[in-house]
Amino acid sequence: MYSYFEAIRTSIIYFPLIALASIVPYAYFQYKKVGYVQFNRSLVFYMFSFYAMTAFFLTVLPLPQITEGFCDHRIGKVIPSYFPFRFVRDTFREVQGNISLFSIVKSSTFMVTSFNVLLLMPLGFFLRYLFQVRNAGIAAVIGFLASLFFEITQLTALYGLYPCRYRHFEVDDLITNTFGCFIGFVIASYTTFLPNVSKKPLLNRSGVTLTQRFLAIFVDSLLVILFAAYIIEGISENVWLLTLMKVGLLFFYFIFISKMTKGQTLGKKLLGIRIIRMDGLKLTYKDLIVRYGIFLILPFLVGEVSKFLIDTRFDDNLYLFLYLFFLAIWFFGTVMVTFIRKDHRGWLDRFAHTTQILAHRDHTN
Repeated sequence: MYSYFEAIRTSIIYFPLIALASIVPYAYFQYKKVGYVQFNRSLVFYMFSFYAMTAFFLTVLPLPQITEGFCDHRIGKVIPSYFPFRFVRDTFREVQGNISLFSIVKSSTFMVTSFNVLLLMPLGFFLRYLFQVRNAGIAAVIGFLASLFFEITQLTALYGLYPCRYRHFEVDDLITNTFGCFIGFVIASYTTFLPNVSKKPLLNRSGVTLTQRFLAIFVDSLLVILFAAYIIEGISENVWLLTLMKVGLLFFYFIFISKMTKGQTLGKKLLGIRIIRMDGLKLTYKDLIVRYGIFLILPFLVGEVSKFLIDTRFDDNLYLFLYLFFLAIWFFGTVMVTFIRKDHRGWLDRFAHTTQILAHRDHTN
């Protein structure tokens, strides 16, 4: 039982990192394919992702330590089993003639077999509920292939990462896993109380959603932060020169690129949105400087100065307060206000008299 808990614990630790890294690609794919991000479907998809990770960990964890004589201890013990329905013979051998329902259920062989059935039952359920697979035969084949992947992983000693096998390959696992997948598919076919997560057609909407705005800001901020941290920071040790270069990066990315692409940074391009003037006229450098300069570059400069003062006068909390204060103003004005206002226009758009629209709309003049 410890190995099961170990696999679940490992999934709980690493899944948030994988989920965070996949948010932007997943949302981008949904917008391109469906036209919006459906909350229920996204929630179920990440539940499936967590299950898939846990199922894989259950087949490989715990990872043994490679020590001297690692394979010597396993010779003749970790042998592949190609005999089908061996679990039936092993069960009767274990109960030693005491053939009763209680003794069979209590046997360790029955427990292992039951876990193998349960392992892929959620897969069958998700195939029917999330992925809308209608054919039970197709679901069973997918379950068989998933089980085969697990067994090959064990048979090849984690694809050669270990000098010899440390887990058993058994044909019975293929049979019980596939059966479990089929059972899960059947259960999902008769389940009617769960929320609808079927794919809907492209929504005929004209406004930019909060999800699009947030993810565009996230992508743009991440790109700028990574470039500044791993490229600019190593160029010089002069604080003011580095600050000037970072301001130049902000100007180039948010103002110059937006002007050249008619209102789109890379984040906005990925999420299918662009900036336009409220009066419909052509976007100018002045508009972009007003939009980004007041609420992006100026707070950044205040933050850099505050950071410098904190580094040189660390005994004075006033500068730390100023830094956090301007950071809070920026966050509220650029992010939180979009959630409060009905038109989702933050301080940047209101001050510069701009707004954001879907890129496919004909406002690119």
